[in-house]
Order: sequence, then structure tokens, then C-alpha cells
Amino acid sequence: MGVEIERRFLVDGRHEKPWRTGNHSEMHQHYLSDVSHIDGKVMWRGIQLIEENEVLENITTWRIRLADNTVILTAKGRRIGATAVEYNWNVPTEIYNSLPLDGLPKIRKIRHYWKGEDGLLWEVDEFEGSISGLVIAEVELESEGQRVVLPDWLGLELTHLKGWSNSSLSRMIKDSEPN
Repeated sequence: MGVEIERRFLVDGRHEKPWRTGNHSEMHQHYLSDVSHIDGKVMWRGIQLIEENEVLENITTWRIRLADNTVILTAKGRRIGATAVEYNWNVPTEIYNSLPLDGLPKIRKIRHYWKGEDGLLWEVDEFEGSISGLVIAEVELESEGQRVVLPDWLGLELTHLKGWSNSSLSRMIKDSEPN
């Protein structure tokens, strides 16, 4: 079992964008519902995504992400504070390409990787599509109490606010799109 501890912030992207000086990835994320885990197989719509014998408990969100020709399936538990259970698995590209993803909640974004003055890696997401212009930065930590030097371009902290996860944003977009 993995654990993710992260802090998230809104970013005002109208001014300088120092995070654009590093590497970046283009990401397409789809959110899956009705995923089942039976007899060591993680299944969605009759398609085996991966094999996993570990017991997966308290999973609330399933995501499949394509980034830089790599496909990753992620299962996340409910976030308590800045901490959530998280599992990640590589999925063969051919399985990803066979999935019926049309109509699912989805997010498209460019993720920039930026090192803070304290050496921590920030992931700055510039969203595309219906929420183009939205920029959110996050930093993963070893513990919730870890000291972080916050860049001056950060805005409102989203860590403890509901409705700002990528999963929530994807459902909001899907619900607002015309049929």
C-alpha cells in the first residue's frame, strides 16, 4: 500500500511562470467507475486492467492516465487532511488503446516539474479544455508536518477544500458539457 501526502494550491497564471523552465508532460486522465477486484484481477467493463493480489480497501477513485506514452492505473482512498492511500500500476498501452473511454469524466493538462528553493519537487498543472486557464500546484511530502518553502506565486491553499481534486473537476466538466 502506498500513501500520498501532498499540499495543493491555486496559482495565478497571469504573471511570470517560473515553473515552465523545467520538464513537462502532457497528460490525459479518465476516471473509471464500477471497477472490481476479484480473484487478484482488477476489472473494468469486462476488461482485465492488471493483476493485483494485495487486498485493496477503501478505494474511492480509479484513474487511468496517459502521459508521455506511459499508462498508469491509480486507485486512491479518501483523503484525510493531506494524506490518502494510493496505489499505482503500469498498464500496457495496447490495453489502454482498447478501452471504451468516450463519455467518461476526463481531464487534460500539461504538468510542469519545478524544484523549489528547499529542493522539493513541485508539479504545476495547467489545465486544458473546458477549464483552460486553471493552474494548480502540488508538492508531495514525507509527512504532513514537513516544512515547505512556499513559492511566492502560490495562491489559495486547496489541500483541505473539497471539490478541487482532479476527479471532482472531471465530473464537474462532464456534468456541464452539452449532450
